[in-house]
Amino acid sequence: MKQLFHRKHKIKIFTWFRVCLLLVLLLAAGSLYTPYPAELVKELNSDSKQAKKKKKRKVSKPAGTETAAAPAPGVLPLPVEEELEDIEVEPWQPEGAFAMPGITLPPFPPALPERVEPGRYEHINTMSPGMNVLSAVQFEPGGTASQDRKTLGAYQLRVALNLRLPKAADGETLKLSNAKLPELFARYADLMSQAKVSQWYSAIYLHKQNHMRKNAATLSRLLDRHNYYDTDTVLEIEAPDTGRKVLWMQADMDVVSDGSDGDRLPDMPEKVKNSDNYQPMTSYRWRKRGTSPNPLLPHWEERVKKLSVDKKNNASALEYARNVVHDLKKYSFLLAEYDTFVVLPLAFKNGDNNAYRPQLGDYAAVVVGDRVFPAIVGDYGPRHKTGEASLRLARLINPKATPFARPVSDLGVSYLFFPGTKEPENGPIDYNRLNARVQELLNEMGGLTPAAQFQQVEDPLAPKPEPQPTPQA
Repeated sequence: MKQLFHRKHKIKIFTWFRVCLLLVLLLAAGSLYTPYPAELVKELNSDSKQAKKKKKRKVSKPAGTETAAAPAPGVLPLPVEEELEDIEVEPWQPEGAFAMPGITLPPFPPALPERVEPGRYEHINTMSPGMNVLSAVQFEPGGTASQDRKTLGAYQLRVALNLRLPKAADGETLKLSNAKLPELFARYADLMSQAKVSQWYSAIYLHKQNHMRKNAATLSRLLDRHNYYDTDTVLEIEAPDTGRKVLWMQADMDVVSDGSDGDRLPDMPEKVKNSDNYQPMTSYRWRKRGTSPNPLLPHWEERVKKLSVDKKNNASALEYARNVVHDLKKYSFLLAEYDTFVVLPLAFKNGDNNAYRPQLGDYAAVVVGDRVFPAIVGDYGPRHKTGEASLRLARLINPKATPFARPVSDLGVSYLFFPGTKEPENGPIDYNRLNARVQELLNEMGGLTPAAQFQQVEDPLAPKPEPQPTPQA
């Protein structure tokens, strides 16, 4: 009986537990349809945030503080954990409305310059005066940029010079250079009818062509328009009656200022004596006749000493300076400022067997306008240029002439060379002989007309005659 009662009681208790549990579950399920669960979740979240505020954090503290021991050499210090005090941290709350900061765009790059900026810039026209420059840029299809930048032919400059070779003037076209020529020479028409163009005219322009080809890539060294067209003609003329040979060259006139002679001019200006650029010699020379030293000799002797310090690097300049010193001691030369002479193109030295080839010391006549000046051949000039005269002759023609200013810029100067007329012995110009001899040679080719003005030239370095005492009454 006792066991039966215990069993019944046990079953009864178990049944009521199950009923209560079922009721709790039903109530919980029903509460989901009421506002209480949302309030409960909100309270739980609030408690969780408060707990996070009170939570302790650990941070790393570098070694080497007062509580840490010094680490062994070569060993990195270990971080030490330290508890921080409670810190109140406000949670981040998004703002209801906010604005992005303003964006400032960079300025647009400036436009390409429309003009060349100042600096080291020189137009090609100024590099070679008188040259007519026609420029053109052409574009053609190519490959990719990475390919074409490695190809020289894709980006290149082609230099082409278009030059006209002038023909030599004859007796008729020479009037374009000086219309007075037929009026000055009594037998001008007869002389020109037998004239023939000399081989030296072709030689001069051949040297000009070679010079231009050689320097085509360096425009600053090209002959400019003036010096390219500096020779109108070179004619070989034989007088019909006397057989007098004349080499007629029509050109402009540049100026030379070379030469020195201690016997006739023992002193010269300081700027000349101390100049490294002044040429103390002329091709025409003679052995010294006096004892007065050349005034330029001390400067060149000093120059030899300076160049001798470094003989290896100054070999060519030293050799030239030594030759100058030797010649200044041994010879005398023409003086461009005091003597009337003309310069012969170096190309005229070729042709030894040519009867028209002038030589140093030969007599010459220079015609400008209606004036005729006597001179001698005193020096050689470049192969590719013609028309040069001494400073004195240039000033007789045009008083404004200087070593840097031509007396005549157009092709109005006639140079008449008389080959084979040099004196037997070189020496200073005898101006009385010069005036008389040139007039004789002009007469041998037919003579001048009264329209021509022959200019007598005096020796500016000749000793002045002593004044004669006045006779007493």
